[in-house]
Amino acid sequence: MKKNENKIRVLIDTDVDFDDYMAMLYLLKHPAIEVTGITVTGSGDVHLTPGVNNVSNMLTLLDNANALKIPVARGAKAPMIYSNTFPGDARDAADAHYDAPFPGENPNAPLDDAQLFLRNYFINSDTPTTLLCIGGGSNWGRLFDSAKTDPQLRAALDKNLEHIVMMGGNLLPEFVTPGAEGNIQPTMQPNPYYTNKVAEWNIFVDVRGAQEIFAGGIPITLVALNATSQVPITNDFVARLANINNPIANFLTEVLESSTIKGGIGAYLDFWDPLAACVITNPELITTQSFPIRVEQELDEENDKSGMIIVDQNKGHSVNVALTANASAVYSTFLEVIAS
Repeated sequence: MKKNENKIRVLIDTDVDFDDYMAMLYLLKHPAIEVTGITVTGSGDVHLTPGVNNVSNMLTLLDNANALKIPVARGAKAPMIYSNTFPGDARDAADAHYDAPFPGENPNAPLDDAQLFLRNYFINSDTPTTLLCIGGGSNWGRLFDSAKTDPQLRAALDKNLEHIVMMGGNLLPEFVTPGAEGNIQPTMQPNPYYTNKVAEWNIFVDVRGAQEIFAGGIPITLVALNATSQVPITNDFVARLANINNPIANFLTEVLESSTIKGGIGAYLDFWDPLAACVITNPELITTQSFPIRVEQELDEENDKSGMIIVDQNKGHSVNVALTANASAVYSTFLEVIAS
């Protein structure tokens, strides 16, 4: 696999929520990025089959024959452990891509097996790749787990997986300033059915998958709620996006103005996944600090802390965690690319 030497090669792993579209389309349109594959997980917001179809058809927004050929691969049907899921109404909205239409159907069929695609990708690669992980850990947790008994895959990952930028997690106030509380219950109001108050969704849906990634030995930048909470999706941002007249901006505006999403703007919706995407091209948008972290694995339905990110000097793995972000610079960076 040869790459354009002037571009950063990126694989994307996604659960195809509204902010995943923002992140993916930012990278797909960025002149310094070459997206070389997209894997979809069904443990997250979208159900697997509509998610795969949605990502494949999303590529028609680019009006580019080469973009239509970007591999889209069907990934995990379920988490590695437990069965934590997003609320049903949120999943239904994601399945329907927030009623925002795509220009057409991609004539190229998706791939059936994300694990096979990723293994072949790295074994046959001769240049470094960055991973944008914005869908939880189910696909890549499995890949790192497989690498424990697959020396060829392990060697290929060590050689060719250069960096992981992952949106997920939160460091609580007991560990760091500025601290960030979990976002499970706030996004489930008025009737949260989980007791968990300390985790972030991408980690919560597959706690083992996330832990496998952290333990995988690859440099990681974790774009945590500590940073994303400083970049809210505001009505002003949506208005600026709506003033851009091209297919991608029009699609994203429809998504953000859909009945499912619009009620949350100005309340609890933040620049989650697109901030992580922007960090790949503009790392100066955030400040980071290295911590030895691990993911709480134990599930207690009465006082659940599974998915909590714990700073642990003995059992933790070194991860650079984003703690702050420059909101105005993030908005400008994102909109400049979408408008280009």
